[in-house]
Amino acid sequence: MLIMCSIRKATKHSYTTLWCTQWRRVCVRLSTSRRSEEVDKLVNRAFRNLALVDDLAPLFTGIWTPTSADYRRELTMAPSCQFAKSVALLDPFSLVKNDISRISGHMKEFIKSDHPLLHVAATYLFDLDTGKKTRATMVLLTAKACGGRISDQQRRLAEIIEIIHTASLFHDDVIDAADTRRGLSSTKGKFGDKVAILAGDFLLARACVALSRLQNLDVIELISMVIEHLVRGEIIQMRPKIPDGAIEVTPTPMEAYLQKNYYKTGSLMANACRAAAMLENKDRSTCNAAFQYGRHVGLAFQLVDDILDFEGTEATLGKPALSDLRQGLTTAPALFAAEEYPQLSLLAARNFSQSGDVDRAIDFVRNSEGIQRTKDLAVVQTELAIDSLNKLPDSEALKGLRNVAIKVVTRRS
Repeated sequence: MLIMCSIRKATKHSYTTLWCTQWRRVCVRLSTSRRSEEVDKLVNRAFRNLALVDDLAPLFTGIWTPTSADYRRELTMAPSCQFAKSVALLDPFSLVKNDISRISGHMKEFIKSDHPLLHVAATYLFDLDTGKKTRATMVLLTAKACGGRISDQQRRLAEIIEIIHTASLFHDDVIDAADTRRGLSSTKGKFGDKVAILAGDFLLARACVALSRLQNLDVIELISMVIEHLVRGEIIQMRPKIPDGAIEVTPTPMEAYLQKNYYKTGSLMANACRAAAMLENKDRSTCNAAFQYGRHVGLAFQLVDDILDFEGTEATLGKPALSDLRQGLTTAPALFAAEEYPQLSLLAARNFSQSGDVDRAIDFVRNSEGIQRTKDLAVVQTELAIDSLNKLPDSEALKGLRNVAIKVVTRRS
């Protein structure tokens, strides 16, 4: 563990070489030494030298999250709707259809378990195969846009992202007490809370195994951080009581909502795209562009989800409409509506828990500009996503990434 900690940030070959040289010397000396005190001295000297290697290693530069200033700036922007003119007939999912088919089969094999119940539960959503695998598609198109091809390493990354995403769905359904997903029984609904949680944990464990096999320390650290972000997002959404003595940061409700969306949805997409660019050894500017593209697509995706919760039906959503309000959650349409109807903030503060609260909140939202302002913000995020791609060379894959963003914001289910 100490050795791994000392090399965690050593991303350049020179640092890795220096570490290997130091450890090789220790191994040679240990193999010829018979005195325990000499062994202790050798090990202590080795760790001191390894600490020096760690000090020389560059700080990992992939860890970045948006701030309140970023959200405040984006909230003041108005949509130009220019992207509507650029919608092409190109289907982005068709560009990587064969690769998606390959990774779908490989994922099912990779997550097998010799325990019958764990195997059936872990593979349940993969066997249903109802999703478009938007995140995997974004990874593969980013890889192709950056490197001109899709390598086996990039396919493994796409698999990892999909496995982590699916694990988060298992846990989300338990937290949300959701017995259905896309009109079918959820893992929680079919197998119960305990099995769903453990199956989600199993998937995360398998994702970590696959992640280690990429043998890229920066990508390993980056995607590991994403798993942490998923947990942070859920905690923010729960709005638990802050323990006495803890330092509480109090952003505005809208900023907290957008930050929660970044952690729960945006971070996985953003850092998946960044990781794809990193595997192609792209410079920091290109990696940042890939990150920003994924971040904005992720936020647009969640904003549209929140709109559909008000405008969709159980048939189109695969779950009951208005489920967020009924769970006590305040999303963008309600937050914008509260600016026109301050009474809505009082209902939200008690999580719409009293009789009639949900119906009153629905009336406030539908009589306000809340839904339209949320649509405008989703369009702004989509336009920012498309603009971030300007740093990448023009290609069919780049057009595919643009159209993924457009499809996300124009979807109806």
